[in-house]
Amino acid sequence: MPSSGTQIVLLAICVFVCTATKALEWKQWTCDELTPDLCELDVKTGSFSIRSIDIHYWRYKRSGPVSNPQIDLPIITLHGGPGWPHDYMSPLKQLACRSSSEVIFYDQAGAGKSRIDPNKSLPKHLLDAKYYSEEELPALIRHLKLDRYHVFGHSWGTILAQLFVLNSKNTSGLQSLILAGPLSDGKSYVDAQWDKEEGNLGSLPPFVQERIKSLEKDDAYEGWEYKAINNVLTTFFTLRTAPAPDCFTKAGDGLNREIYVGMQGPSEFAFSGTLGRFNVTGRLHEINIPVLLTHGKFDTMRPSIVKAMDREIKLSERKMLPHSGHIAMIDDAGLMNDLVADFVHRVETNSFTSKKTTEVDTGAVKEKSDVRKDKIVVSMHVYAVHLIMALTLGVVLGKLNWNCNKTEYRRIE
Repeated sequence: MPSSGTQIVLLAICVFVCTATKALEWKQWTCDELTPDLCELDVKTGSFSIRSIDIHYWRYKRSGPVSNPQIDLPIITLHGGPGWPHDYMSPLKQLACRSSSEVIFYDQAGAGKSRIDPNKSLPKHLLDAKYYSEEELPALIRHLKLDRYHVFGHSWGTILAQLFVLNSKNTSGLQSLILAGPLSDGKSYVDAQWDKEEGNLGSLPPFVQERIKSLEKDDAYEGWEYKAINNVLTTFFTLRTAPAPDCFTKAGDGLNREIYVGMQGPSEFAFSGTLGRFNVTGRLHEINIPVLLTHGKFDTMRPSIVKAMDREIKLSERKMLPHSGHIAMIDDAGLMNDLVADFVHRVETNSFTSKKTTEVDTGAVKEKSDVRKDKIVVSMHVYAVHLIMALTLGVVLGKLNWNCNKTEYRRIE
């Protein structure tokens, strides 16, 4: 029989081995486990060719019948990047659980499974936003024979969605847009991040701000210092779910960095490349379909950017997700799917009404102004009408002794 000392050593080894085994069992979170109410789904894959590049897509549909579906039409999702594949958006497939139709993902040319030959030079059209919005996306819609559909764009995908609705020759089947983490002006996007009041970078300690500005001025994006800062800031403002789940890391593995840098620039917190001068804010009034704008509380797309879009779009509403960075479909998966399903349902049942028509006097044409001021004015008008009615009733009843409760009018954010 082993001595007591030997027994202790053997016990320690056993504890170590058992602990190590348990540790090895966990690798990382999955996006399926962080997505509430995920059902059993069927997925059909396919591809079509455009300019000799195979574009791959995935169509998710609920297995079996759906009772009382919230959604009846397909939703096409447009991933961000540019050059990031669709994988990180996978929590959105839960929308298919609420639908009698399907949720469609695809990898844009050069990204993920829609890869190109790495030994050949990058085709120039893959750095041109016009290709994605006026050629590739319409080709997907034609290939899938979609007559009516919704479009969900995220980040760069919101740029693609805006250009599609503004410039594409045929968007008659488009019923609504969902723009998550959106921007309509590249310069304002960068400026807003450095804002001292609402900016994300503007909220960092002064020394860190100085180092970022100095490194960007020297184009030191590939240096260890900038990469170290960028990795930390990613968990602050891009994806706050840390450690990152599987669908995010898989998307990172499929990134086409040449497309990303060529269009976006070398950093998530700057904006250069072919998109550096992007600005369609002045054309947003041309969009005549319902639009849902969403952004995370800690998003790289700051509130001023999204509010500016909200003011310009005729039929829009804006929702902020309280726990999220830029990738809200992971950080706030349940709430994101709830907001999208509710919005799409109201669009499909003709019960969507823009706040811009319910919060202002519809009998008068107003100049463009802050919508929050209109809310205060309308609230005061309603209060005045109620007060007059109360006074009239009091005279009739001969009871004019009552206490007036103080009413506080607040700006509605």
